[in-house]
Amino acid sequence: MSQVLSQDEIDALLGGLDEVADSDAEEQQGPSADDDGIVPYDFASSTAMSRAKFPGFAVINDHFNRGLRTTLSSILRVMVDSSAVPIEIIPFKDFLKKIPVPSSLHILKMEPLRGHTILVMDSQLVFCIIEIFLGSKFIGKSRIEGREFTSIEQRLIKRIVNSILKDLTKAWAPIYPITIKYVRSEINPQFAKIIQDEDAVVVCKFQLDIEEMSGIIYLCVPVSQIQPIKSRLQKSFQLDESEDPAWKKALIRNLMDVPVELKVPLGTTELTGSEILDLEIGDIIQLDTRVDDKLIAYIQDEAKFAGVPGIYRGQRALKIEKVLTE
Repeated sequence: MSQVLSQDEIDALLGGLDEVADSDAEEQQGPSADDDGIVPYDFASSTAMSRAKFPGFAVINDHFNRGLRTTLSSILRVMVDSSAVPIEIIPFKDFLKKIPVPSSLHILKMEPLRGHTILVMDSQLVFCIIEIFLGSKFIGKSRIEGREFTSIEQRLIKRIVNSILKDLTKAWAPIYPITIKYVRSEINPQFAKIIQDEDAVVVCKFQLDIEEMSGIIYLCVPVSQIQPIKSRLQKSFQLDESEDPAWKKALIRNLMDVPVELKVPLGTTELTGSEILDLEIGDIIQLDTRVDDKLIAYIQDEAKFAGVPGIYRGQRALKIEKVLTE
């Protein structure tokens, strides 16, 4: 049986909807401060870090981008242009959503760092490289959706990946020397779970342009993997590890000319103030060392040598008999 609502009932329903909308808006605004002004912190949102915290990745990506451009251009015999996109720090599940199916995913180990890394080449880039390899004149005409890579295509892809990994190893050398080992390859991102979905990853993206086609290469590095070398990646500059022989010799020569203080205490004792006032010429002060004890030589207040006192060419001297170590 139908029932007609009165105007008061309609107003009450509309008022209830407004209250629900207001409560939903408040929930979307996030956690609010309590009476003490304390805002709850969600430790799961550790990905809210600025890329400026890892400026070392800019150095790595720049070196890798240049090596990637040179390597692919020499292998494919065509001009390849590439550019590095600023890094992102996102949850691993968000990275998996970026990857289309099918894609060429490669699981790597960067020893001595623990954990795994993922190198991803999207399908459009992969088929473009394969077409150039096989001498096709119709670049970008292959059907991508709904098909997997054949065994021949996978062998060609792995050849490209092995060359790329050499460039990646060289790019990491100024920051932290690593050895990259190939583990396995996958097509479906769901089978490439290297960490938990909520864990943070550093995503390095490289845009490649080959003739009229373009593709993307991703490098996914878990934040937990780079924790041991975080201090190196946070430096805004990198030191050149190559040695300049002339500079090294000049530095050593200047260090040799730096004057240092050498002290050889004969011994110590304790006297009261009244005993010091009673001292006269000819009095003997008893020290805590014996005649046959070795004396300690101090350089800049650091004990370095032990030896016996004596006379050398009319001067008081110390004959070193032992080098002290920490």
